[in-house]
Amino acid sequence: MHISGTGLMLYTSFSIFSKEFGHLLAAFYCSSFGLCVLFLSAHFFYRYTAVCSPRFLRMLDGLKVFRLLIPVVFLGLVMFLDICWFGEPTDFKSEYLRESLKKEYNDDSFKVGQIAAVFYTHSPSGSLQIFWKDCIGMLIVWIILFFSISSIIYFAVNTFRTVYHHTKLRKSKKNCEIHRQLFHTLIVQSLIPTFILFLPTGFLLTLPFFDVKEVGRIANTPGFGACFYPALDALTAIIMIKDFRHAFFCCCRPRIPRVRVSSIPESMFTHLHS
Repeated sequence: MHISGTGLMLYTSFSIFSKEFGHLLAAFYCSSFGLCVLFLSAHFFYRYTAVCSPRFLRMLDGLKVFRLLIPVVFLGLVMFLDICWFGEPTDFKSEYLRESLKKEYNDDSFKVGQIAAVFYTHSPSGSLQIFWKDCIGMLIVWIILFFSISSIIYFAVNTFRTVYHHTKLRKSKKNCEIHRQLFHTLIVQSLIPTFILFLPTGFLLTLPFFDVKEVGRIANTPGFGACFYPALDALTAIIMIKDFRHAFFCCCRPRIPRVRVSSIPESMFTHLHS
């Protein structure tokens, strides 16, 4: 991703793709990031249901769990079509970002498949020219991401409260310890996407509106975080939950072959000496 001034561009420079296919590929990449956040929201909703309202789990039993995918797929499709619409490359956008893209990545903005947006410019006379199509398209992206992230925060906070309340009520030392581990795991699993996905993305998407001249390659941070998040989420549970941790290290530990010693009945010794 490239950000310069009041414009941004996400592009692919692979020569095997045409510019038209590269445009669709870049739009799919952006919408897949939105899908990642939407799936995370559905994941936290399921956790919330299991912990706070377990009586409703029957509505998600078996194949019914795919009901969770309906809003995810719908909003993901809306986001893809929206990005294809407002991110359509034009000669004006390519020219606006041409010099900065050449300087930063040594690529030609007229030859790469891309999605691009320029939100406003200042004319030589000093008047402000706003490009409403790009602004409205970005607003739709913000609304979808805001809805997803807000729902994650809501479900996470209520799940934390319920688990913490159960931890206080448990008289069994073992159950109390399990709930404590789950509580700490949920906290860390919520903080990880916040700091490697949500905050960097929200910050970068607002920069063009402040006419930031030089962002550099730090604009690729969200893509980097999206690659590592699934592994970090699972690794958190493995490290912080005691039973998972023991099972993991037992699997990693080299196995020592065991020698079986069979017992010989006493009657056999009597038979041999007779």
